[in-house]
Parts: sequence; C-alpha cells; structure tokens
Amino acid sequence: MSDEQIRRVWEGLLTSEILANYFAELANGYHRRQRLTTWAALVLSSGTLVSLLLSVPDNWVWLRPFLALLTAGISAYSVAVQNQKLATDSADLYAKWDKLASEFQAIWENVHADDALQRLFRCEETQREISKAATAFPNREKRMLKWQAYVEERHRASATA
Repeated sequence: MSDEQIRRVWEGLLTSEILANYFAELANGYHRRQRLTTWAALVLSSGTLVSLLLSVPDNWVWLRPFLALLTAGISAYSVAVQNQKLATDSADLYAKWDKLASEFQAIWENVHADDALQRLFRCEETQREISKAATAFPNREKRMLKWQAYVEERHRASATA
C-alpha cells in the first residue's frame, strides 16, 4: 500500500470510531426521550390523577382541560417523532460503524498484507453505504467534535503506552 492508502486506512479507522460513538450517544438520547414521553403520558392519563383533578377547587378548574391537552400533545409528539424508531436506527448505525472500525483496525495492524488494498476498497464502499443510511440523522457538530477529541486522545494515549 502507498502512503496515501495507509493514511486513508488511518482516517477511516478514526472516522468509523467517532461515528460509532456519536450514534451510540444518539441512540441513548432517543431511548431516554421515549421513556420520558411514555411515562409522562402514562402518569398524566392515569386514573389517580383524574380522580385528584375532580376535587380541584373552582379557581383551578382550568387545570383539567390543560392536562388533557398536555397528555394529547405528549401522545401526538410520541407518535409523530417516533423516538423508538430513531433509537433503533441509531443503534443499528452504531453497530455498523463499530464493525467497520474493527475492519479498518485489522487492515491498520497489517497494511502490508497482500489483500490490504482490496480490504480498504471494501471498507470504503461500506463507509459510503453507511453514510447514506445516516443522512436522516442530525449532524450535531458539538457532539461530533466531542467524540473526535475522545477518539483522538484515546489513540494518542495508546500510542504513547
């Protein structure tokens, strides 16, 4: 492999690790939002809350329709945003990026293997396919930079160890 191809292996490894961490964090956030909206809708629509609201003083009577609208809004949000699907899709992207990082790592560990260049081409093709699937997700630059710093520091630390 040429120096340029070896650089592409290294960059592919770093990029895949950064994106694996990013999508793992996204999956966690979407799962957390789903749990929060599910519990909020459950509590707000519970019979206990309704019975408490029946005994509300007259000057708080506006609270009944407000909580009913809030419950409907939370339920509509949950259906429209589909945090559970987003969590599942981001977890799937995490797994794909993590697997690809392992494949780049294997090439990096023996860049002079006879099949290293063909494996690099396959990894780059996989990278394009995964990137296409990831276009539906936001690019949260601060989070991405956080994971970039983390991955780079981890590799710096392992290089000096």
